[in-house]
Order: sequence, then C-alpha cells, then structure tokens
Amino acid sequence: MEEMQDIRFLEHLEQLRRVLIKILGFTAFAALPCWFLAPYILDFLLSYAAPAGFKLHYFSLMEPFLVRLKITCLLAVVITLPLNGFLLWNFIAPGLLEDERKAVRGPAVFMALLALGGTALSAFLVIPALIRFSLTFAGENMQPVIGIGDFTDLVLTVLLAGMILFQFPVVLYFLLWLGILDVAAVKDKRPLMIVLIFVAAAVLSPPDAFSQIVLAVPAWLLFELSLWFFSRRFAARDRSYDEIYKDIE
Repeated sequence: MEEMQDIRFLEHLEQLRRVLIKILGFTAFAALPCWFLAPYILDFLLSYAAPAGFKLHYFSLMEPFLVRLKITCLLAVVITLPLNGFLLWNFIAPGLLEDERKAVRGPAVFMALLALGGTALSAFLVIPALIRFSLTFAGENMQPVIGIGDFTDLVLTVLLAGMILFQFPVVLYFLLWLGILDVAAVKDKRPLMIVLIFVAAAVLSPPDAFSQIVLAVPAWLLFELSLWFFSRRFAARDRSYDEIYKDIE
C-alpha cells in the first residue's frame, strides 16, 4: 500500500514537473516579441503619465539593458498568465470535488478581474498623479534628474501594490466561505479592517503619503462594496448557524 502511494506521489511530481516546464517554455517564447515591445511600452507610459519634455536618464552602461529585460519579463508573465493559469488548473482540478471546483472557479475569475482593475487604477491614476506631484517641487535651483531604473522600479512597485490590494475581497470571501469569519464579525471589526488596508497600502506602495492614500481609498471602497455583497451572499448560512448555536445552548 505504501509503495502504491509512493508511486502515485512520484507520478504527481512528474506531472507537476511537466506543467512547470510548459509554463517556463511558453513564458520564454512570449519573451521574444516582448523584448521588442518593451521600448514602446515605456514610451507609451511616459506619453500619458509624464508632462511634455519629461526625460529619463541612465547612470550606468548596463542600466538600459536591465530595465528593458525587466519590462520584457513582466510582459511575458502577464501575456502568458491566462494560458499558464489554465495549465495549473488542469493539474489541480482532478484532485478537487465538484463543489470545490465550483467554489474556486468563480473567485479565480474574480481575482483576475480585480488584478486588472488594480493595475488599471495604478497605471492611469496613481502613477501620473505621483509623477506630477513630485515635479511640483522642481524650481530654478532644483531640477529633477530621474533615472530610468528608479522610474521603472517605481512603476512596477505601484502596479504590484494595486494588484495585491485589490485582492482583499477574494481573501475575505474565502475566510467567509471556510467559516473562519462571519459577516457579523467582519462588520464588528470594520475599523480594524480599514486600518489593515491602509497599513497594507503603506507597506506595498512607495514611501510617500500621497500614493498610499490614492491606493488605499479605492481598496477601502472595494472592501465596503464586497462586504455589502457578502452580507447577502452568506446571510442564509449565518442564520442557520445562529439557529444551531441556539439549539445547542
């Protein structure tokens, strides 16, 4: 019996290895066109996020190459994410029950939509506002000299912060679905939840109050909207739990 379990375990490891090799292969293949798209992505970002005449500089010989490589890798991961997610799902799904598949499938799609929403908010609102706010401090005796590496790191940090902060409703859903929390407890702890959102924004976003507030406020509003929705989604279940607890008492 133990030998059969060991064989199955090794078979699962082999299947996982094949899936990971496919994911790496698709990502590497997508990186080839992304290498040529990277400069246009950077130019597009500057065209709408920065005022006219804004220029970037580099301070080491390899800095432009490393920045282009970083953008290429990010683009390749984003482009292949649906396909790679499908491959992972095909590997995980056979080990789940039908109810578990239904419970995971919807939130997975919702998670992707929230990630796109957080990325769009960061790209088209937070980054332009942050750049223009920073340039207001320029004067005759203080001119900005922005490095391309620092600029790219800032953009990637803000985009990642937006993606992560907008996953809060998904985390809340799974906590409610698993029974770890109920809606009443979340409502009672609403001030603590809001503080956690602002703390997460402070940790994930650049170290300035402006970008932290711009990221935290939409995440807070999204939390309030999701709490309103979940209060109706889990209302019947919470009432049944209350009745069971009353009978036990």
